[in-house]
This record gives sequence, structure tokens and C-alpha cells, in this order.
Amino acid sequence: MDVQPGDVADEIKRLERCISDLVSLFALPAMWSGGEPSQIVHTLLDALLRMLQLDLVYVRLKGSGGQAPIEMVRFAPSQQQTAQPHEIGAVFKTWLGSDPQEWPPMIRNPIGGRDISIIPLGLGLRGEIGEIVAGSGRADFPRQTERLILSVAANQASIGLQGARFLTEQRHVANELDRRVAQRTAELAAANEELRQEITDRKRAEEAFQRVEQEARSIVDSALDAVVVMDADGIITDWNKQAEEIFGWTRLEALGRRMSETIIPLQYRASHERGIQHFFRTGEGPVLNKRIEIIALRRSGGEFPVELTITPLKSGDSWTFSSFVRDISERKRAEEKLRESEVNLRNTQAELAHVNRVMTMGELTASIAHEVNQPLSAIIASGDSCSAWLSNDPPNLDKARAAASRIIQAATQASEIVQRLRALFKKTTSMTASVDMNAVIEDTISLVHHETERNKIFLRTELHPGVPPVSGDRVQLQQVILNLTMNGIEAISGLDMEPKRLMIRSALSGSQELLVSVEDTGLGIEVEHADRLFAPFFTTKPKGIGMGLPICRSIIEAHGGRLWAGRNEPRGAVFHFSLPITTQTE
Repeated sequence: MDVQPGDVADEIKRLERCISDLVSLFALPAMWSGGEPSQIVHTLLDALLRMLQLDLVYVRLKGSGGQAPIEMVRFAPSQQQTAQPHEIGAVFKTWLGSDPQEWPPMIRNPIGGRDISIIPLGLGLRGEIGEIVAGSGRADFPRQTERLILSVAANQASIGLQGARFLTEQRHVANELDRRVAQRTAELAAANEELRQEITDRKRAEEAFQRVEQEARSIVDSALDAVVVMDADGIITDWNKQAEEIFGWTRLEALGRRMSETIIPLQYRASHERGIQHFFRTGEGPVLNKRIEIIALRRSGGEFPVELTITPLKSGDSWTFSSFVRDISERKRAEEKLRESEVNLRNTQAELAHVNRVMTMGELTASIAHEVNQPLSAIIASGDSCSAWLSNDPPNLDKARAAASRIIQAATQASEIVQRLRALFKKTTSMTASVDMNAVIEDTISLVHHETERNKIFLRTELHPGVPPVSGDRVQLQQVILNLTMNGIEAISGLDMEPKRLMIRSALSGSQELLVSVEDTGLGIEVEHADRLFAPFFTTKPKGIGMGLPICRSIIEAHGGRLWAGRNEPRGAVFHFSLPITTQTE
């Protein structure tokens, strides 16, 4: 068949447009770096509508992390459509179904009273990110070049959307890269415009392709990540400047080498080869289009951690695999130092908590002695009674047994008091169990009872009956109650005003939280001290060290709760803390 000059010229122009559009598409991920998914979709829709002269293009991103799906649609200006994205999405879902794997390659159906050809494509290997649907009323839609552009656009969008969630912390770097890519893209656009005006035959089209390839090389070489491309046989076909710096091989040395033998440690090479064969058999790969952390190999033989993203791309019958590699050695070292530091934040906190308990118990020496003395006095009195009943003639055994029973009961009470005190004094690691907070509050009151009587403070409790248990360390939670109660006693004891009241409450806050409050009728919290109340080493007490409230807050937060302070109307201060309630299982 004779080829007319006009046909050749048209074909050349289509190829030029296709090359220009592909270059623009390959530049999009750099423009998207650090952007939100909605921004990525917005740019993609505008680009496709302009490149392919579509009547409409629609994108739906599946929701993640509890967020709603994102739907966007663009119409050609000539369509004058006002349909909303969710309305278009409902129509496509009716035609195509909900499973992207079962979509037809193309479908022709009327929208708005006219026939339109639509092409659905999944975003991600199996449509796990979402879908994109392009439509045109042209009879020859889609051409082969348009299919290629749509396929590349879907791949590029998948890469950009996958990367968006991982690049927030690199946003300041991404902004600089965006600026450079935008500048380079503008230069490419100007160069392509000049080429479109000058190229009139196939030779010039080939020259234009070479120039575009050189410009693309400069973009790849200016990337912050190492870019390594291999073919289906595992041979390296591209290697940018950042790859030279990271791995130690020059581009000329790396090209033609087997990738597994160049950058993959020996112990992982067999797995790498099996993964490639598995992809060619099934079309699936567990590490493709994902950002993963692995160990890589330098030319010197040293191994180091990297972040890796591998993107497959099919051109005709050939596959290529583009790898984007980032050296994260510094980040790993920083994370390790942070972990070591956290272990030291925790050890110091445990030491301070123990010191705080010992100091508080020292202040309660008189109360402790009073609490222990009560059962001891009962033991002595009951012992005298028992001896007297036994000395009668005949002995009164019933009353002697009753007195002996009272001796056992009082001794048990004294033993329990001593055990609770030993637990508070003892420096042990945290032990999580189911804790009855009402019982913890009652135990604590027994320790401060003498202090409240000595200072003529009226101590009351309003404990919600049958509150569910919480999960935590009983000793630590008792320390919180003890610290807050002693703070309240100290706030009231030196005042001449009446009444001197201290109230401890427990209640349910909603269905999932237990709320505990300690209220006093002291002078309250001064405004200038409110912001520093929980700061370490801040205290208004002459002999205080300023660690009681910070330790209380750290204990409550470690139990998944929160601690805060407020005014107790009409006078005084109130400290609240909330804890999650333990879920009951059958």
C-alpha cells in the first residue's frame, strides 16, 4: 500500500504529541512530590483532558484510614455538563460492576443522550488504590497511542498516590524538587514547542526523541533518589548519578551488569530471582508499587538500609522495572538513638516515681503508725479478754473463741496494711492487671485518715457503685491517688477558714472511661502558675521537689488516660484523671 506524504506527516505529528505527552506524564510524579491525593488527581484530570481531547475523565480514589473516597470528574468545555462526580461514578459502577478485575477493556454506552466510548483502568496492580475512566465520543477512540498514554498515566498516578502518604516528612525537600522539576518541565515544554515547529519528517522526529531523552536523563540525574532500571532478564539498563554516589559504581560500570549481583546482598539474591519469575507467571509481586525497607549492597561490600519502590512498566511485549532507592542509614541511626533515649526517659521516670512514693510515705509516718496501731490495740484487748475467759472456772470457751477470732481478724488487717505499705515502698517494674479503682481509693484513704483528723479536715467519698475495672499497675495508680490527696490536704491544712473539705469521687464518663476527681477547698490554683502546674521541678511548696504532679501525669498517660486541673467552685482546686475501662469478655 502506498503511503502518502500527508499520512506520514500526520503520523509524525501524532508521534510528536505522544512523545511530548509521555514526557509530561513522566514528569508528573516529581510535580506531585509532597502533594495531597486530591491535588494529584486534579493535575492528572486536567492533563489527560488536554492531552487526549477527551469528553470526560473521572477518577475515584478508595478511602483509607477512615477517610471517605475521593471522586473527581472533568468535562470538555464543549460538553457544558453539570453532573456531580458521585453521579457519574454511580453510572460507571452500574455499567462496570464493583470488581476492577472483571472490567471490559472498553465499553460504549450513552451519557447525556449521546454515545461515548469509555476506557476503565484500575489504579494500582489490582485496582486497590481506585480507578480512572476516560471517555470520548470520537469514533476512533481510543487510538494505540492514547491507550499507551492512559496506561502510563494510570501507572504514574499509582506511583504518585502511593508515595504521597510517605513523603510528608520530606515536604521541604520535595518543594525544592518541585521547583526544579517545574523549571525543567518548562524548559522541556519550550524545547518541545520549538521541535513541533521545526520537525517535518521522520528524521527530525528521531532527532526530537533523542533531545527529549537527553532532557529526561538530566531530570533523572537531578533526582534525590537513586534510580536503577533493569530489563526482564535482570540486567541494569539505566543508572543515575545518585545511584553512583550511593552504590559506588559509575554508570558505565553498572550498565549491563546483573542487578542482583550489583546491589543485592548474597543472602537475598535467590529470593529476588524467584520474585521476578513469580511476577512473569502471575503478574503479581508483593513488593511492586510499594515503599519498603530492605538491605542493599555497596561496591565496597558494605551493607546498608534503604527505602525501595519498584515500578513495572510494559512497552509492547517487553517489561522494564524502575527502582527508586533512598539511603536511610542516617535515619536508622537516629531512630536507634531515639530508642535508647526513650529507654533512659523511662528508667529515670521509674526512679523518680519511687523517690516520690518514699517521700510521700515519709510524710505519712504518723498516719501509718496510727493505722497499724489500731489492729495491734485490738489484738492486745482481745488477747486479754481471751485469757480472762479461759481463766474462769469453768472456762467460757465460746467467748474465748470469739476473742481469738477477733485476734485473727485484727492480725490479718495489720498484715494487709503492712503488705500495702511494702508494695508502695518497693521499687518494682510495672505489672499490669485488672484494678478496682474504688478499692484503690479506699486503701489510700486508710493511709491518710490520721492526717485528715489531725488537721480537722472532713474527708468524704462519692464512689460510683460497681464501676468496671481498669487495666493498669495498682501500685502506680495508688501513688496517683495518694499524691493528689496529700496535695489537697496540704492545700487546706494551713488555712483558718472553714469548711475544710476534701472530696474524692469516681464516676463513669461515657461508656468507655472512668473519671476520678480529687476536690479541695483550699485557695485554688493561681493564674500565673496554671501553665506550669505539671512542669517538672516546678513547686510552690517550701520543701517540695516539683515532681509529684509530673509523675502523676506520666503514670496516667502511660495507662492511656489524661490528667488535668481546674477550679473547684466556689473555692479551691480539683484534679481530674480519666482511664479507659477494661473491656469485659465472656
